Amino acid sequence: MVPVGCISTIILNSQFLIQLGVGVLIQVKWKSLIIYILIILMGVNAALFLYFYQIFYKSDQFLPGIQIASINVSGYDKHSATDLLKAELNYLSDTPVSFYYQDYRFDTRLGEILEPLDPSEIVLDIWEQEKKRSLTSKILNLDGSKAVKYPVKLTYDGNKLDKIGKAWMENLETDYVNASLEIDPEKGLIVLPSKKGVKVDVPSTLASLPEEWKPLDPLLIEMVVKEAPPHISENDLKNMGEISSFTTWYNANQINRSHNLVLATRALNAIMLKPGEVFSFNQTVGRLSYEKGYRNAMVIIGDRFVEGLGGGLCQVSSTLYNACLLAGLKIVERHNHNLAVAYVPLGQDATVAHGSKDFRFQNNLNEPIYIWANAGNGKVTMKIYGNLKNKKNIQVTHVVDQVIDFKEIRETKKDLAPGTTKVEQNGSPGYVVRSFRTFYNNDGSVARQEQLARDQYRPLNRRVYVGPPGKAADPGEDIPTIDSDSTATQIENEGEDVVDNEGQGDRPRGPSEENEVEE
Repeated sequence: MVPVGCISTIILNSQFLIQLGVGVLIQVKWKSLIIYILIILMGVNAALFLYFYQIFYKSDQFLPGIQIASINVSGYDKHSATDLLKAELNYLSDTPVSFYYQDYRFDTRLGEILEPLDPSEIVLDIWEQEKKRSLTSKILNLDGSKAVKYPVKLTYDGNKLDKIGKAWMENLETDYVNASLEIDPEKGLIVLPSKKGVKVDVPSTLASLPEEWKPLDPLLIEMVVKEAPPHISENDLKNMGEISSFTTWYNANQINRSHNLVLATRALNAIMLKPGEVFSFNQTVGRLSYEKGYRNAMVIIGDRFVEGLGGGLCQVSSTLYNACLLAGLKIVERHNHNLAVAYVPLGQDATVAHGSKDFRFQNNLNEPIYIWANAGNGKVTMKIYGNLKNKKNIQVTHVVDQVIDFKEIRETKKDLAPGTTKVEQNGSPGYVVRSFRTFYNNDGSVARQEQLARDQYRPLNRRVYVGPPGKAADPGEDIPTIDSDSTATQIENEGEDVVDNEGQGDRPRGPSEENEVEE
């Protein structure tokens, strides 16, 4: 502490010296008196400077009024101030913290979630800040009447808070349930009700934790919990009816491909699109992975059929494409396969490849629409539901402008018997096709017609393996031929090497196979 009496003594002495100087002025010359007074004042100022220098710059104690984190450290040196903060930190760390919501309660202590605090570093930092405080501020507060506060910010362990947040979500959160449609054989279309969910607002709850070190009572913090409204309500689905439907068939004995079809249709089922909203197949289904349960089945890569992850998805996207066409929806993005496929007519397929080819359409109606998707028992069905006033009479047709012949490629294979041939891949032609969508009036007349696309499908060359030269066959003897069920082809890829998520049964078709389904 700085003795206040010293200041008073110095002021009195200064007054005395001035009075003395006035008395002497009568007796001596005025110039000598001025010099005498200046010398005395310089001495007084030097004494004051030395005095305050010792107090403000040489002292090893905190000045009056200094508080660190609301803790008074006036008169403490750095070592004793550090010990004081350590003791107070123990009280801070033991402060109980309780988060609650209705009957749920989560208890912890402040020290368990705080980042460590170092009292010695805090004291040293404040000590350096004190050195920079202005001399005027220090002189005016010599009696310590005004608190000079140095707050200490509290930071929290992010990993521990994340674990606490996860515990809250596991115990309190419930998922919302969208309203959905169910088809009952007797009652017809039924709207299943929606249900609100519960979601914990973890950041808002944690924002109630103290930001600065200060004396604290036990903390009781109410958790911020919000309702999670469903995306689809019963009101969204009222007055809905089937405005289009399309079904394709597949071989249920192909286990992996059938499994992929079921997974993909589940991702599409019960989706509602509001007017103007755009649907993306790739965004909805997501990137394929084994972790999601998808399996290897036949896909088209360039001009060949090979095993690949997610084989069969293009049958799902193609089925949805045709349902959208019949509902009169606007097609935003659609791509045909490199090779013609069997489960839809020519020009009515829609291939997808994550990152490069998507199938997208827009709800261009003035009412919401609802997608119902299902795969099972060898068929994939897509239904579009909406206000029945939007149901239209629509037909999709195509015209084959060109048939492209395939070639036969023969290749010697050493492991075959001499004179033996093996058909590795039956050939199929390619096509150039135009597809159309025609809208009809109620009286059957054409309201309008639009060309959907002009697609080109490459031919699939016939590949035959031939045994090495050997003993010639006897005259009249048939050369044995071995048929292969393999769908692999060695056609050289003339274009981009994009994976089409196609299926093992999605073989190229012939001109007479327009309505053929997969066997």
